[in-house]
Amino acid sequence: MKSSLAVRMFAYFVIVILISSSIVGFVLYVQSSKEVDKQTNGLLTQIVDNAMNHTDMYLKKYDRATLSVLTSTNVKEFLNTDKEDFVSYFLSIRPIKEKVIRPLFINNPEISMVYLLGYNGLSIYDHNADVTDFSQSTLVDKMDVLKQITNNDGKLTIMDWSFLNGKLALTRKISDRQTSKVYKGILGIELNIEELTTLWKGIRLGETGYFYIVNDNGNIVYHPNSEMIGKQLNDKLFVKLKENQNRIFTYKDDIERVHFNRRSDYSGWTLVASMPLNELRAPVLNIRNTTLFTCSFTLIIALFLAYRFGNSIIKPIKMLESGMRRTEKGDWAHVAIIGRTDEMDRLIVSYNKMVSRLQELMEQVYAEELKNKEYLLKRQAAEFQALQLQINPHFLYNTFETIVCYAVVQDSQEIKEIVRSLSYMMRYSVRADLEEITVANELKHVLHFMNIMNYRLGFTFEIEVLIPPELLLKKMVRLTLQPLVENVFKHAFPDGIERHHQISINAFFDKEDFVVTVMDNGAGIPPDRLRELETKLHAQLLHTRFPEQREREGGIGLVNVHSRIQIVCGERYGLSISNNGVGTGTKITLRMPSKNGEPGYPPESASF
Repeated sequence: MKSSLAVRMFAYFVIVILISSSIVGFVLYVQSSKEVDKQTNGLLTQIVDNAMNHTDMYLKKYDRATLSVLTSTNVKEFLNTDKEDFVSYFLSIRPIKEKVIRPLFINNPEISMVYLLGYNGLSIYDHNADVTDFSQSTLVDKMDVLKQITNNDGKLTIMDWSFLNGKLALTRKISDRQTSKVYKGILGIELNIEELTTLWKGIRLGETGYFYIVNDNGNIVYHPNSEMIGKQLNDKLFVKLKENQNRIFTYKDDIERVHFNRRSDYSGWTLVASMPLNELRAPVLNIRNTTLFTCSFTLIIALFLAYRFGNSIIKPIKMLESGMRRTEKGDWAHVAIIGRTDEMDRLIVSYNKMVSRLQELMEQVYAEELKNKEYLLKRQAAEFQALQLQINPHFLYNTFETIVCYAVVQDSQEIKEIVRSLSYMMRYSVRADLEEITVANELKHVLHFMNIMNYRLGFTFEIEVLIPPELLLKKMVRLTLQPLVENVFKHAFPDGIERHHQISINAFFDKEDFVVTVMDNGAGIPPDRLRELETKLHAQLLHTRFPEQREREGGIGLVNVHSRIQIVCGERYGLSISNNGVGTGTKITLRMPSKNGEPGYPPESASF
């Protein structure tokens, strides 16, 4: 069962809308996801980079603060004091505390303790808070450990442990000269870690996201959960951090989380931003849901509009279809206009006009069929009469032959030639089976006519034939030259035919036309008479409608020749008359189509 146009049109609309909506929704979702991922990556990178920069700047402040210790002469003397020189040692403690350590406490209140530990076995320390579980011997016991883990380049070292609980320990090796690489002691600073955590507490990574810091050994330096500080990070996660430096990766523990980490070359800490994957994907899921809802809502509206639009097209088409079916049954029905003044209304108007025109044409065709039937009956009657009339020409031919026989018996050459020429002319004239004949046959017919005319004139009048031999077999309308020559004898020489009179026949090609001319040097045609002839030729009036002109125009007549050429060849062909003036002769031109397509001969080649 074939589906209707309305169903197919609606199906096409649905397919187009679904494809376009799907493509738009998919592209929008993919591009939005990429942009959200890009912004998330940028956000995590920016958070970690800012935290790292602020942390490094914060630690560098203490690096600069310790420079005053390195340039102090009291410190240099302390480093060079002999271990056995207790007097010098005790004398150096107070100046170092008052001139070096106390200013550090004043300028940096977050510092809890400062200590100097010489390789000579001597040590000095001072603290900015009550410390009950710390002694001088503790520093000396850790001498070897501190020498081993503190950087040998004189830069600040961040310790994994501290003498005071909950403090951040910073150490650096020092010498008695600022540019010397021969170190003689260690400077240590321990400060409150809470002061440093204020830099990181402001970082917000969603509802359950967080920021934490681990050192190169995997110990957690900072974590929003204070219980995690100082503990060892999960080994698998720590390995993933090392393998994915400076890029985002996912790690699933209890839930799947996204991590981004960057290691500080200055502090050696790895700063990590961590967010749950579902929170990170929440904007993308929101975009997806919004896209689906929007596309679905748009699809419903589009389908409704498509239905209305399709119905607005199908309804007039169905009306036209119904009208056509009624027209097929012969009921010339008109379709009512919808009233929208659009293309469909114009189509209905055109259809109604077409129905009206078809109705008129059918009525005309019916009338023409009646006329054709009547014409066919008349033609059959005429053909029957023509068959009857063929008896008379046969009787005349036999009679002419009898006269020729008597002329031979009586030895009358003139009568024999006249009657024989007349017989040939009559046979040629009454033939009804040919409309076109060769130029040579037409000239032969003119020759028989001239045989009779020469006996009438009493002398031989020769017609000048200028037709090229290659044109003698060219087709032309039958019985057109002889009436023109006869017309010349009747009207061109009103004062009698003299030997200086002349008739010329020529033929040539003019582009795609075949032209035959008959020209004389007689009296010419008066202007009034020439205009009258041109009017009749233009109106294509048969000579029989002007019986009073028969004798004056001679024979079959010029109008008859013109009409027969147009019947055979078409309306653009026929006969034309030109006059060079009274007393200068007349030129009659026959124009017919060149069916064989021979190359044309210029008119100048014809001579008269």
